[in-house]
Amino acid sequence: MQNKSIRTQMIVYLGGFVILPLCLALMILNVYLQRTISDNKINQQQILMKQIKDNAEQMIEVSNYVSSMMMINQEVLEGLHILENEEDSYNVYKAREDISMKISELESSTLNAVGGKLAVLTNSGYLIGSHNLSKTAVKYQDTDWYQQIIENGRTPTYSTKIAQFFEEMNHIKERPYQALYFGRSIRDYSGKCLGVIFVRLSDDKIWGGFIQSLYEDEKSTLYIYNAEDQTQLIYNQQENNADDLMKQILTDEEINRGTTAEGLHYFTLKMKSSDNFLIYTAPKNIVFAENDLINNRILQMILLLVLLTCVILIYLSKRLSDPIRCVARQIENSENAIDTIHLSKHTFLEINTFIQSYNKATGRILELIEKVKEESRLKEKAHYEMLMSQISPHFVFNTVNTVRIMAKEHGETETEQALTALGEILHAVYANQNGMTTVGREVAIVASYVQIMQIRFGKTFQYYDVLPSDLYFYEIPAFTLQPILENAILHGVSGVQGGQIILSAVEYEYDFVISVFNNGNSAEREAMEQILKSPVRNKSNFTGIGLSNVNARLKMLYGDQYGLIFNEKVQNGFEMWIRVPKRREGGERK
Repeated sequence: MQNKSIRTQMIVYLGGFVILPLCLALMILNVYLQRTISDNKINQQQILMKQIKDNAEQMIEVSNYVSSMMMINQEVLEGLHILENEEDSYNVYKAREDISMKISELESSTLNAVGGKLAVLTNSGYLIGSHNLSKTAVKYQDTDWYQQIIENGRTPTYSTKIAQFFEEMNHIKERPYQALYFGRSIRDYSGKCLGVIFVRLSDDKIWGGFIQSLYEDEKSTLYIYNAEDQTQLIYNQQENNADDLMKQILTDEEINRGTTAEGLHYFTLKMKSSDNFLIYTAPKNIVFAENDLINNRILQMILLLVLLTCVILIYLSKRLSDPIRCVARQIENSENAIDTIHLSKHTFLEINTFIQSYNKATGRILELIEKVKEESRLKEKAHYEMLMSQISPHFVFNTVNTVRIMAKEHGETETEQALTALGEILHAVYANQNGMTTVGREVAIVASYVQIMQIRFGKTFQYYDVLPSDLYFYEIPAFTLQPILENAILHGVSGVQGGQIILSAVEYEYDFVISVFNNGNSAEREAMEQILKSPVRNKSNFTGIGLSNVNARLKMLYGDQYGLIFNEKVQNGFEMWIRVPKRREGGERK
């Protein structure tokens, strides 16, 4: 029996055992890809929905906080008592004006970022806003939504009917469902209702910039819906039969998705801050149009791949089979695919050129790998030394500048004490050789620095060191605590009556956490995260050079699980945690 030629065998074997299975695999892959794309599309929309919901929740939380400030403000409560118990008089006018000024202050400061507006409706009918002091012409006393606000007390009650009061104050007819409105009952300490406070939140701020990624068609719509008061907010102007559509798709599940009888694909998401639902609808053929396009493209690619493969196999099978198999065999037998390939005696120019180029590239790759490793090590070392070199001059400059100010403001005795403490600090700065010290020595430097700052500020704050002495012998990078103490003094307790700074720690099995707490000014989480990432000055009154430097050094030395942690749960004051592994001086880890 005559053997078949290489060309025939390659065509038969590759066609029957490679091309056909490959086509079948691509078809199966296409089905799987369609499902994956659909799931990714749904997940993407869910993520965007959650981002919109979180943005709305944050705005509602801020407005609840601001309205609560109004509801418990003593001056506001006294003013509402005057408006309820006295007739027209100067006291009545002054009370309305004071409440209006308080509303204007909150709108221009806290609520400005979320596009919020406030209004107070008193029991006597006065509608008070930032620029409105007159009585309202709206008949509201016997309405269901107003009675619901009174009944719910301080719990927010959502209603689109509140829009008419803001229209009355601004003299502008608003588009329906243009903003989110809710009201809360204002009560004094005895529980007596003195009026209600209305809140208006801008729809542009609620949707934010997320809608640009969510909407693909003008028929796509976002809703905020309340089962008790129907639709509260609509984006994209699909207002017809909104309530009927919402009732059709709304379920008791927290997250639900599906398709309506009209072919609308929808998502529902329960909002945690209220009984509202965030709902997104879009035509199903628009949402999944990308799937059909990708399916057609894949089928075309499969057909083209089969045709091109057959043509190439017929033309190149005999000439390419042996040399290619030889090269493939050597690469396959190589342990790391970077070994040198030996030239074959009987081959053609292109294969020889390929093998020579491959061998040259292999040599360059090996050289580059070693070079990259060495450069990476040198860069890491240089970066750490740069961070360390920034800390010492920054520390010394701030301390010397403090002593200079004290020399002008205080007597010789206190200046002498400050210079003594400065000498101890300088000795620690220049005695440090490798950038590492112990917790005990670091605490001693901080104590000297605090002594200087107490002399400067006349002991307007108290410093308490309750650090366990068992931690004194553990290793810590030099000048880790000082920048944090500096921020606590200059930007925390500065100007605070009865300021306190507390240095404490908690020990764990493999590491320990040092806490620096002050009862002064706090900070926003986003601002602190930005400060810890990069050394910049921002408007939050914190100097970020020292904090970001300390954080970068700790993470470089010990890993991303260590470094500075801002305790955002502290309500009154500011607390920074320093997480460090337990190592004895000299590098021995416990």
